[in-house]
Amino acid sequence: MDAQQQQLALAAIRRHFLFSNFSESELEQMIKSVRLYELKAEQTLFYQEQPADHFFLLADGLVKLFRTAPDGNEKVIEIVSPGQTVAEAVMFMRRAQFPVSAQALKASRVYGIDCGVYYELLQHNVDACMRIMGDLSMRLHSRLNDVFNLTQQNATYRVVRFLASQLPSGAKDGCKFYLNSPKHVIASRLSVKPETFSRLMSTLAQKGVIEVKGREITILSLEQLHQFE
Repeated sequence: MDAQQQQLALAAIRRHFLFSNFSESELEQMIKSVRLYELKAEQTLFYQEQPADHFFLLADGLVKLFRTAPDGNEKVIEIVSPGQTVAEAVMFMRRAQFPVSAQALKASRVYGIDCGVYYELLQHNVDACMRIMGDLSMRLHSRLNDVFNLTQQNATYRVVRFLASQLPSGAKDGCKFYLNSPKHVIASRLSVKPETFSRLMSTLAQKGVIEVKGREITILSLEQLHQFE
């Protein structure tokens, strides 16, 4: 990266809570090893089981994390938004390999953080250690919730919960939002078939719960939406 790109990377990294306890000198030391990845839509950032020596901070764009089964079927694990980090847990693995693949859903800029450099800084910063432990604990809790919802709840519940999760705080009837990912990607994330996702969205629309115009979703009745949960 040139000097201007380094300054942009430094500003993005400084805002993220995993780096907020590092001093300016520590951040400047880290930024020297940061890589910038400018991805086109559908370009892969890394592959499942590839050796991992970096974790990543998404500056802008959208990235999906997925696993590929032996039969070739793809399961979307997470859709990563700007400001989120990816694969920070790999630096603590005895065998450092990415457990998933990562692919840009649209043009994206990603900063690659050298695991060795970050780990060395952690050894001298207790507060930063506590931050990353908290981050990994929250991710574990989120994955446990995912497992429960995907195994114990039906497809309608999962779709409704997804729609509810897209709403801003204090949302009211008539609230609109846009699906930031293709419907087949969302369907994979919810462990439903694309045609099932489309059918359930149509059912909700027919019942007057939502209105669908392409990727624009309008919640017509929050009360009815929550009745499906």
